[in-house]
Amino acid sequence: MQRILLAAASAALALSACSEGQDPAAIKTDPALTEAAQLDAAEPASEGAAEQAEKSIPMAIRGRWGLVPADCTSTRGDAKGLIAIDAASIRFYESVAKLAKVDQRSETALKASDGFSGEGMDWQRDMTLALQPGGKVLIKQEFGEGAAAGPYTYTHCE
Repeated sequence: MQRILLAAASAALALSACSEGQDPAAIKTDPALTEAAQLDAAEPASEGAAEQAEKSIPMAIRGRWGLVPADCTSTRGDAKGLIAIDAASIRFYESVAKLAKVDQRSETALKASDGFSGEGMDWQRDMTLALQPGGKVLIKQEFGEGAAAGPYTYTHCE
């Protein structure tokens, strides 16, 4: 019974191809066309991923950083010098900076405008983040009105 249904389905498919002027053998998928379609489908995603990477905080800068060693080890929630950096934000003790616009980016440095929020307030600030050679020290510098004076030096939390 199953063989009859399978044969009927194959015949119907072949007839529909013939009625459209196609050779029934052409119904098979051309491997080159399949590969091209897969590449076309993957291309926008990979372009989008590359574009997203250019608009994100570099991987080498991400992680937990402390102004003093105790910031990395405190379990009481009093690590006021700890910052946690992910692809799109920097979390401070009482505020969060969300990446708004990337001005310059390399694998070990970022200059960007950030939208801050914390303690019921919102503000904008330009900031640079730069790793020192070896990747264990991060220098953070803010610019603009109300910016913190001088650079801050953070050490990577192990």
